[in-house]
Amino acid sequence: MKRQKSNKVLTQSPRSMLMQPNPSKILRLFAELQDRLYDGDTVKKAISQICRHTKDQSIIKTYQVIAEILEIEFDSNFDKVNTDWHFQAVHRLQKHHNWVIEKYQEIQKCVNDYNSKWSDTLLKIIDTQLARLSQLIILLDREPEICDNKGNVIRPNDLVVYLCKDDKDRDYEHYGVVRATPNGYRIAHFFTGETVKPEGKLVSVGIGYVHLAHYTPDWLFKERPEKENPQKASDIQIEARIQNSREKILSAKDNLWNLLSYNCEHWAREMVYGEAFATQCQEIRTRNKSQN
Repeated sequence: MKRQKSNKVLTQSPRSMLMQPNPSKILRLFAELQDRLYDGDTVKKAISQICRHTKDQSIIKTYQVIAEILEIEFDSNFDKVNTDWHFQAVHRLQKHHNWVIEKYQEIQKCVNDYNSKWSDTLLKIIDTQLARLSQLIILLDREPEICDNKGNVIRPNDLVVYLCKDDKDRDYEHYGVVRATPNGYRIAHFFTGETVKPEGKLVSVGIGYVHLAHYTPDWLFKERPEKENPQKASDIQIEARIQNSREKILSAKDNLWNLLSYNCEHWAREMVYGEAFATQCQEIRTRNKSQN
């Protein structure tokens, strides 16, 4: 007897039978995620804003890596330190990233409905991207280091200077000492009324005052007492000197600010080092001699 040929029937597993044959939906979700992830306008504007208003080198390196991952070019021109604008940009990046994560979670919910050939490779790439970006964006969400407009990190008890001009349009530096307070950094400085007028007029002699001003990045780093310097005072000693100086000034009407013998630099250095001296005096004397 002839053996009859059997017709082989290809069978599918129960899981395969439940899969969607048309991958268009899952591919559209991947496309939407990538469109949003590489939304250059949103990310570029946010990173550019951070760059314009932050001098914290750690934060700068972080957003540079984000830009490299997404292959985004951004405006790297620094304008001025502004913590509020920095956090506005960070918040924008966070919202953007949260939307991407939501789309990613939507993909994960339905990815098993489709043949893995449509998603495995894409998921591996996206998993790596999102894990790295999530870590980097978390690093941005912190208070930036206090920096001046030149990018120098400011620390308590640093000597800082505010660039001014006298009545003859000549440059000079107004000195102060950085103080840490519960309300943020303040600048303790010694001045006579004329030195803080808008026109920057500088006089030779005047009544001296000690004032605590809010720190702004326009106060530029000048000098940091070295730890091994025997003249360096502790924070408590500096605070005591400032308070003692303020009390003396309030009780003595003849306590004068003097351009050559006791100006803002003399005072600031005395508070930090215990000795009143000024590096600008020789320049002032030389300038006065040339005018006589």
